[in-house]
Amino acid sequence: MKQLFDYLPVIVFFGLYFLGGRDIMLATWGILIATTAQVTLGWLIWRKVQKMHLIVFVITLIFGSMTLFFQNDVFIKWRPSIISFTLGGILLLGHFLRERNLLQRLCESLMVSGFGFVVALSRRDWALLNIAFVLYFAFIGALNLYIAFNFSTDFWVNFKLFGFTALQMVFYISVFAYVFKKMPEEDRKRIMKQDSAEAGTEKPPTDNEKKDDHAVRDHQ
Repeated sequence: MKQLFDYLPVIVFFGLYFLGGRDIMLATWGILIATTAQVTLGWLIWRKVQKMHLIVFVITLIFGSMTLFFQNDVFIKWRPSIISFTLGGILLLGHFLRERNLLQRLCESLMVSGFGFVVALSRRDWALLNIAFVLYFAFIGALNLYIAFNFSTDFWVNFKLFGFTALQMVFYISVFAYVFKKMPEEDRKRIMKQDSAEAGTEKPPTDNEKKDDHAVRDHQ
């Protein structure tokens, strides 16, 4: 449910574009309303607005409104690039300002919610991952502009749906493979045991594992 909520604006945009006769203005109306609803419902349901949702909302409000006001789709085509450049800039700035960069803080939070513990990676590994994300966002932003201004609007929308989705999957799979390779053997075993538990084959934790869990929670 939460994942569906995160992708609500994208689903609405593509849905209205393809079901509404490939009308980019209708799709722009849809994504503008959807991002507004996402921020509003996020506050009403969870009493907080995620920073990512807020960034996307502000950028969509600016470029979506300009698209509708001037009836020119060039502005909505800039939107994905501005979002990518903004995220890349934030990660790059955080790379130099904090001992634990922003990507590390975010990933550790996701690890706690997903695995129940933080995977131990070196500071160098986190720095390399952070730079990889910065370069990825820069590449995606530049590629979006190239596609937007060298091909038709219909090709741009289709590439956003299929091309960028494929690139995103390849990148995130590569990131996970890198993290899995660099993590300590003990963490790999814990993750594999959690996978076994989901299949109903996990054994009760040993006393040492219980101590490790308490140590992780104390560290957090």
